Amino acid sequence: MSTTMERTHPRSSVRRAAPWLAGAWALAFGALSGLALLGRIPDPWAPEAASPLGGLSGTQMSWMVTLAALLVLAAGVMGAVGRGPIAQRRAGWLLVVVGLVVALVVSDVRALSFLGYLPQTLLALVGLGPAAGHLSWDVTLDSGTALAHAVGGLATVVAGVGLLERAEPDGRIDWGRWARWGRPAVAVAVVVPLLYAVTRLAWAVGLPLGVRQEMLDELGSGRWAGLGLALFAVVGALLTWGLSARWGEVFWSWVPRVGGRPVPVGMALVPGILVAAAVTSAGLSFWRMVFAGDLWTVPGATSDWAAWAPEMLWPLWGVALAVACLAYLGRRTAARG
Repeated sequence: MSTTMERTHPRSSVRRAAPWLAGAWALAFGALSGLALLGRIPDPWAPEAASPLGGLSGTQMSWMVTLAALLVLAAGVMGAVGRGPIAQRRAGWLLVVVGLVVALVVSDVRALSFLGYLPQTLLALVGLGPAAGHLSWDVTLDSGTALAHAVGGLATVVAGVGLLERAEPDGRIDWGRWARWGRPAVAVAVVVPLLYAVTRLAWAVGLPLGVRQEMLDELGSGRWAGLGLALFAVVGALLTWGLSARWGEVFWSWVPRVGGRPVPVGMALVPGILVAAAVTSAGLSFWRMVFAGDLWTVPGATSDWAAWAPEMLWPLWGVALAVACLAYLGRRTAARG
């Protein structure tokens, strides 16, 4: 019984690790940005031109990251030494807000690029796939840094939620209120990536769905990179379906060693929330290009709608996936209770 309770309880090792990850992000990037502002090193982070903060310079980003890091450290100290629920709530909400800013707008579209191209990057390391021989370590480092900001921001949010939970009279947050939104949220979070995948799968087999044949010809071998992203989206949609399915809560009986046991909550929530943040940030980048009049920079933006229209739905995908994860947490918590 204790093992089952431990596997389904949201107070997992992820919750315990979150404050340490948040602190590590704040110390590392706060120090790097501070050294950059002192002129000792180059600015460690400049936004992608299409990102939500694409109009800022590297120096401005260093100021922003330094401020965010200081707020995270200050809120962490406040939560650790503060007494009473009021201090816990203030520190918790500060961490949640700052963490969301870091995960959604300090991080940018490159975090999703890192995740989407990760299978192809791993294959390229052993000389396989369309990216073999074409890896750019500078691009990979920038994408990895964007992912680090996403992880640090989300860890900060989780640390803040932990403080908010401690401020509650019974030491718990009622996640069950999200459960009723689970199925509609899962439906949206499954359909949107499949719409994107359909266009890229069509291109891979030579069908110019939503684009001109000329653009498809110009893509050349780039179609196979699109195929990899499409397959990644399909796998993601399948896993999202699991957030409302029985097999998302209990391992299939035929699975070796763990068959019939409860799926650890963190096993579903961690990748789900990470992808939700990454696709939301990437989607905000496309909306910024629309409002800034920069959509023309996307190949085929004027006449090839499939090159950009599916990405405009990504913020909806990200929000729906986040809600689906919270509904999953609420349902598992209610089942445990």
